Amino acid sequence: MKSRRLARESVLQSLYQFDSCGSWCHEDVDFFFSHFFQSENFHSGGTPELKVRAQQKTESENRAFARKIVLGVLDNLSTVDEIIEKSATHWNIERMARVDRNILRLAVYELGFLEEVPSRVSINEAIEIAKRYGADDSPNFINGVLDRAARILAEKPLEKPQTQSVANG
Repeated sequence: MKSRRLARESVLQSLYQFDSCGSWCHEDVDFFFSHFFQSENFHSGGTPELKVRAQQKTESENRAFARKIVLGVLDNLSTVDEIIEKSATHWNIERMARVDRNILRLAVYELGFLEEVPSRVSINEAIEIAKRYGADDSPNFINGVLDRAARILAEKPLEKPQTQSVANG
């Protein structure tokens, strides 16, 4: 499994936790990443020492990527939710399954604010995560909403995210 997928799955887990508890603060982000961030046993060629260094580097990059998304969603939640509501025809965001809602949040944040991630990658990753964590109809629902969101964002791009600087932890 790709390491960035694992980072996105950690993002989903943290957003799900915040959504379930109703607590959306930076201290909760720090707590989550210090206690629950999942790392993968990465494999790379070379000596054991090189493998350990490669694993540490990848783990650090994944942690930074995941934190960037979580903090970005947290700091831009109303904008992200507004895009989801515009994209989800006849669906109120509160009526959506919690897993679907938070997969959409992470993917819409990527679509709207992370220029380095191609739209198709964000959408495909969200669909794959929905297959693993969502209901049977989640992948189709996620795909439809994100396709509309991508079109909306292509017509009217968002400004740079408003994210507070938080040390990697």
